[in-house]
Amino acid sequence: MKAFMKSNQIPGAVMAFSINGTNVWTEGFGYTDIENNVETHKDSVFRIASMSKSLTSALVGQLMDRHLIDLNAEIHKYLSKDFYPFKTFNGSAVNMTVRQVMSHTAGLYRGITVEDFDKLLLRRADNVSHTIPPFNDEPLIYKPGTNWSYSNYGYQMVGALIESILDNTYENEMQKMFTQLNMNSTFAERREAIYKHRPQYYHLSDGTSGTLVKCDMLDDLISYEGYWPAGGLISSAEDILRFGNAMISSYKGTNGFLSQSTVEELWSPETRGMIIPPLNTSEYAKGWAIVKDPGPFKEVIWHAGDLTGVSTTFKLYPAENMVAVAYVNMGGLFVELEEFTIKVANMFKDIL
Repeated sequence: MKAFMKSNQIPGAVMAFSINGTNVWTEGFGYTDIENNVETHKDSVFRIASMSKSLTSALVGQLMDRHLIDLNAEIHKYLSKDFYPFKTFNGSAVNMTVRQVMSHTAGLYRGITVEDFDKLLLRRADNVSHTIPPFNDEPLIYKPGTNWSYSNYGYQMVGALIESILDNTYENEMQKMFTQLNMNSTFAERREAIYKHRPQYYHLSDGTSGTLVKCDMLDDLISYEGYWPAGGLISSAEDILRFGNAMISSYKGTNGFLSQSTVEELWSPETRGMIIPPLNTSEYAKGWAIVKDPGPFKEVIWHAGDLTGVSTTFKLYPAENMVAVAYVNMGGLFVELEEFTIKVANMFKDIL
């Protein structure tokens, strides 16, 4: 890990593994705050970035088990046309299902990128639903169900669906799930809140080269309340291990977090035959990427994240009952972090 960090100029990192539900390794490396010589704590609470989509997916799974949501339903079964208008593509009316939104096959634009910051700066959202209307006029980029394109805005839509169905905020409903799983260091991030062991975030001055610098002022001007379902959650590595083990146990029908059939549905790929860069050999399900027969493992269920000043990944190996989590407090490195985590996982495979 130290060699990997040095070669990529990474300030701080956390890596954690569990096998058969037992944490076998959690360790912090380097610094979460270089200016003040704060060493990385194993319980550091990092932004998990797009890994948030998998946790959002699990909450949808709970709604599925309660028969409150139908993945095949058109989204306007739960959202009024006044809240989000019906869409057309090439002049023809189209339908958009919950399944398509969750699998990034609905044709929604990527959303909430640097180009969209002017709609997010210095604005507070009382709930996730408030983040949908500013982008209502964005056209679809293809007919729903015909292609794949990663959409952060799509997962904001999933959050709005949750709020509409439960008549409660996404934040409150996610907190119930975190409490259920004893994920006591996982939160919908608020900039003004005080979280023990929250890191500072860094990047290289020239993007992929140059000197290490703190993330610029823009990072402090964004309302992260509007980004929770897609990438705005924060968590410790051990909390994510706990979440991963709950998912594996549910998949095997050995706990009551989610039903086995629901996990099988959430992990069923929706992108066969579609090109889904940069996931390469993966298929995409509903908030989860899926790889079948990757080297020494039977399958890997995973997600990664890359946000201002942070790169993250976590991987579930159901057949081996193993979960891996890795965070670094520098952005733009999720591909490198993925590759490194795979190497470490292969080492653990040798001792299983």
